[in-house]
Amino acid sequence: MSSLLPKSPSSASKINITTGQLPSYVNATQAPTKKSPWRTIRGLEYNQYATVILPDELYSLLWKKLDASMEPVKYAKVIMKLADVLSGDFFTEYVKRGNILMVSEGEAGVDNIFSLKEGVLRLELLKESYERAGLQGKPIPSGGSKHVKLRYLVEVDLRLPSMLHGKKGFERLVWAAKHALNQSLNWLFIDLNTKTGDISDQSTLPLSAHHPTIHMISPATQSLTNVLTPRTLTAISDEFSLPPAEAHESLYDMLEYVDMLSLASPRVQATDQAHSFLSQYQVPDLSDDPDSGGSEQTVKVLTWSGLIPSRWILELLCAVIKHSRTELLEALPKQQQWLAISVSSHRMQAVNQVDGYTILLQPARPSERPQNIHPDNSTAAMPLDTNENLGEGLHRSPNQDHEDDIDMTEESTSADPQRNQEPLPSRTGFHRYLCAEYIGSLT
Repeated sequence: MSSLLPKSPSSASKINITTGQLPSYVNATQAPTKKSPWRTIRGLEYNQYATVILPDELYSLLWKKLDASMEPVKYAKVIMKLADVLSGDFFTEYVKRGNILMVSEGEAGVDNIFSLKEGVLRLELLKESYERAGLQGKPIPSGGSKHVKLRYLVEVDLRLPSMLHGKKGFERLVWAAKHALNQSLNWLFIDLNTKTGDISDQSTLPLSAHHPTIHMISPATQSLTNVLTPRTLTAISDEFSLPPAEAHESLYDMLEYVDMLSLASPRVQATDQAHSFLSQYQVPDLSDDPDSGGSEQTVKVLTWSGLIPSRWILELLCAVIKHSRTELLEALPKQQQWLAISVSSHRMQAVNQVDGYTILLQPARPSERPQNIHPDNSTAAMPLDTNENLGEGLHRSPNQDHEDDIDMTEESTSADPQRNQEPLPSRTGFHRYLCAEYIGSLT
């Protein structure tokens, strides 16, 4: 990787940006694991908010069929102690044999936070709690003084054969749960192996003994009229031909615009008359081309909230791509051929956590045809110095401080030249993506 500008301090917040072509065939069960945006989605499991933003005409064209193809998801809110997780049928059925996600209440960097994923119990503890528990862990950054270790991380794989009652290591963990980490906590729970109705319809499940409250993950829908639309929504990939400083500015502007849409902000509407003293925001790079369908359009914003597994978001992305290629997407004006997915995670770590990501889907450029590969054409890593929150549960908005770093790389589009000679599919639908990954810090 060749750095165009000097490196920034490691503590700075960053945005990692990847852009490239989507594969010609997508399937949630066979999606790539090492390529963006699939890698980004899989890497963030405890999601709190997921927002889909798309033009109203595209919504009418795709969403009814897309929604019917998606499996609904339910999660539960339950009050439990850590010792309850480690005992009885709950431990045997859900932890040892099952596949569940659990996360406890608490503020990252302030409270003790517990989570469970694929049988691995993660305990992020205050120094006092760690010393009382008597467990083996390691110090982790807390967002405070660099030379004072205030927090510790303990990770235990509960699926190991040694993690059974009567074994020394497991009994030590149980003792800590009963005597040091014995508070009753609110947990979010989701069973990835159970069908949608089973979590609420079967009173015999181990979870039912703890009287859970069941929640269906369903979207809240908003409609924004007279929304001004930047040209870069459908041509952001072309911005890499610009000088680095201008490309940097254009990417920041685009990500900020998507954030404003996810908030349903009136600042993006042509009818907005906010005084410049209150807000100086202006929609960037407006189109004057009459053939593009105009710069004003109606936009749908759909937001899901709760405990959203990465598997569901992966299925959503694949469904969007597949349905866009089977419908007459090219019949829409150019400025209505885009869709954005914005995801924010539950805050689990004080520093260096991926707080969320934004994926922008676009049609193929006129100069290219989709390939049977999924290259990452270029990658950018851009530090972000602002700590301003656009809204609860949403990731930070990019600012426009252009003295930050930007690292860009070019990757080969294919390791096998024979693959490029295979018959290529139609160019209809979404074939390009831009993925921005937000890495936060309290320091």
